[in-house]
Amino acid sequence: MKEMNKVIVKINGSEYPMVGPKSEEHMLRVARYVDQEIRKITTANPKLSTSSASILSAINIADVFFECCDENEELLKENEELNKKVGTGEEELKLEMKKLELSLQGKAKSEEDLKTKIDELNKLIEEQKSKISKLENDIQSKDKQIKEYKVEVDELKDLTKIAEEKARVAEQMSSKFQNDAYRVQLEKIEIENELKFFKAKR
Repeated sequence: MKEMNKVIVKINGSEYPMVGPKSEEHMLRVARYVDQEIRKITTANPKLSTSSASILSAINIADVFFECCDENEELLKENEELNKKVGTGEEELKLEMKKLELSLQGKAKSEEDLKTKIDELNKLIEEQKSKISKLENDIQSKDKQIKEYKVEVDELKDLTKIAEEKARVAEQMSSKFQNDAYRVQLEKIEIENELKFFKAKR
């Protein structure tokens, strides 16, 4: 047997004892609601007696109660219809779930294929990067060789200029030597002629 609770409540200025299995908080809330309804009636119609105000409040509360009952019945009917729909649509839901599972499997496979392609592309990118790096190193090496060759060419140009200058000087000296030799030869011939002339006089 449930324990009975007792509480003193005030309704329309009068105190009443309430006894019941509900909690004290629940009984106080009910009493406050009844008190508010009676006060609404007496505020709207101050000339009404306490009994008349109580009867009208009881009618209003009963009206609200029946409205709640009707709404509850409607909700129960809707709940039953929903349960029926859920029952009849269970197979459809299972089929839909199966379709979703197959769709997810297909997406998982597509995702795996895409991942494989991405890995292949990343591998190709790394290979291309390696080739580019090698080409850059080759270009740097070629640039270094070109610079070295340019230095050698410049040195050869300088040596060529020096050789050309020496050749020019040598050519000038050779020409001078030839002129000197020719002059000496002429002088020799003149001396020989003079000797012959002196010998002829004797």
